Amino acid sequence: LMFQDLLAFVVQLQCTLLDVHALLNYVEILHPLLASPPSKPVCANPTWMGCFTRNTEICEGLYFAGVPVWLVHDEEFIPLTMNIIHPVQLTFPDSIVRVMYLERGVSKPFPSI
Repeated sequence: LMFQDLLAFVVQLQCTLLDVHALLNYVEILHPLLASPPSKPVCANPTWMGCFTRNTEICEGLYFAGVPVWLVHDEEFIPLTMNIIHPVQLTFPDSIVRVMYLERGVSKPFPSI
């Protein structure tokens, strides 16, 4: 195998293993908590990336399941009963690298997330 082929294989393997790990975490940990929500929030898992949502019901469900979650809302639409720890101003970074991956001179773009 050429080095580029080996590199592409390792990258694809890492991606697949991360997908499997995420799916197992969901099945073993998150799904049971979402199916029967606890009466008080579970401690957030510091190894999870978390998510952003605009839906307050989804935000509450994920919060009670221990998922780090950020509610994206205009300030005037947030209920007064909601506990906001730290409001932030959304910024869009301009320093993200979005270069195409080249394999034998052919661009193989990774999907944007």
